Amino acid sequence: MKNKIIFIVNPIAGKGKGKIIESEIQRFFQSKNVEFKILLTEKAGHANDLVKSLLHEKPYSIIACGGDGTINEVAQALVGTEILLGIIPIGSGNGLASNLNIPKCTEKAFEIICESKAMKIDAGKLNNHFFFSNIGFGIDADVINNYSKTNLRNFLGYVSASTKSIFSYQSKTFKIELGNNQILEDDYYFLFCSNSNEAGYGITFCPNAKLNDGKLDFVAVKKLNFIQQIQFSISVLRKKLEKMKVAKVIQISEMKLYSANEKTIAQIDGEAIILTDKSIDISIIPNALNVLIPK
Repeated sequence: MKNKIIFIVNPIAGKGKGKIIESEIQRFFQSKNVEFKILLTEKAGHANDLVKSLLHEKPYSIIACGGDGTINEVAQALVGTEILLGIIPIGSGNGLASNLNIPKCTEKAFEIICESKAMKIDAGKLNNHFFFSNIGFGIDADVINNYSKTNLRNFLGYVSASTKSIFSYQSKTFKIELGNNQILEDDYYFLFCSNSNEAGYGITFCPNAKLNDGKLDFVAVKKLNFIQQIQFSISVLRKKLEKMKVAKVIQISEMKLYSANEKTIAQIDGEAIILTDKSIDISIIPNALNVLIPK
């Protein structure tokens, strides 16, 4: 490998692991015949800005070192380019990395970068935002929003956020256009689109989703009573959500949502955002991103 590899490191990722990954990169790659450099992010959105400023250099690969949010920021800027995305998963959820079988062991992840095997994956699009794992507008978005406000950036924090949402979340009204004149309108407990078969922490809502099939797996679950919410949680843990009578599970290439709310809390690849758009367009872009994967 003679072309440049650029590492984008989130220093606060992984309960402090981001702070030591720089020295691990230096130690491993200085022994390789490769030109590389390391850049540290300073705030939310900085990874995306850094990558955009580097595109003119046409590096061989850009490696996202962090959690799902950092990976999304880096990948956003690489959609439609030939630059390879590498992933060093040091975050909490690591949904996309897990789906790609990228190990949490940093040295093994480094070896994948050196092996240079790549595959093209699809990218989802929500209005002007790309996503690579999943998006949601129901209780999952509420969980992520609660999780973003806790200091526990680990599985315990996720459980705490989930518990809070289970007892406080109120279903939201959406109108959904699925194409072929198929229209749904109701109060929804769970609305979810997935490009990946994992949402992080080993949890999956769409176990049959594939990263390169040109489709998104869409799940819609109407308003549930408390007992049904417990059944929903059990079905998710058993990876049998599609078996629930109240769950609609289909594959789509595009859809449109209309929100009845002034503001809609959504999650994109595990990061909470606030949407003020009444109309939300969702689509899939096949083969949009080149990703380094294990041999």
